[in-house]
Amino acid sequence: MGGHRLDLGDSLPKVSVITAVHRGGHHFLRQAYASLRDQVLPSGWEWEWCLQEDGDSGVLDALPPDDRVLPGSGLPGRAAVARTMALARATGSVVRTLDADDVLLPGALARDIEALGRVAWCTSACVDLLPDGSTRPGPYDPPAGPVAPGRFYAEQAGDRLSVQANTFAAHTDLVRALGGWPALTGAETVGLLLAAEAVAPGEFIAEPSVLYRKHDAQTTAADRYWDEAEAAARMESVLARAETLRRAGWRWRSA
Repeated sequence: MGGHRLDLGDSLPKVSVITAVHRGGHHFLRQAYASLRDQVLPSGWEWEWCLQEDGDSGVLDALPPDDRVLPGSGLPGRAAVARTMALARATGSVVRTLDADDVLLPGALARDIEALGRVAWCTSACVDLLPDGSTRPGPYDPPAGPVAPGRFYAEQAGDRLSVQANTFAAHTDLVRALGGWPALTGAETVGLLLAAEAVAPGEFIAEPSVLYRKHDAQTTAADRYWDEAEAAARMESVLARAETLRRAGWRWRSA
């Protein structure tokens, strides 16, 4: 596989933060923006925020004026479609996912950038932010450092994935080579994580990168999201894609 030194050419190194937004789930965007604005990046690095509304109701019009904020909207297709549409505007050499209702913790992007100098993708710990303002750590965090090949696939197959896949960051070329987020009605972040794991090495960062907000308006809080047949079909698709990539033997190499 070789190393994964970021080949940036003549452009400034940049991390593109990808966020999908739906009407009703947009009320915490200013807090998300503040947490992004306050990130301290390695020398010479900058960030951009690529947001895509799932629909075109205008919920992104209230975003603070900032040339680094790149909003878009379009036909509704759920979060996977919105994320991949936002990816079309990304100009950074690496991408990082951020849910519209979450908060980046200090140093999150700098730690991602450091890890992506060694590997193709990374994920990190997170802390649940409960409605009463209290927090609690994730219960199943894996060991820090390189992720054993197939670890997350095996965990998901056993319905016990040890990470929140919405902390995923990767080389942009890898995400594009995998087609972005799979066009599913949910679990698209897990789908991309497992696909990346199947074709390239990654790392887990033990220091939490995000406050993962729990609230009634989030998509996964709806009973309909957990329809048994649909949820099973999503997971079958996610696992089959990763297994097919693994059997094919294709390995991603940085440009």
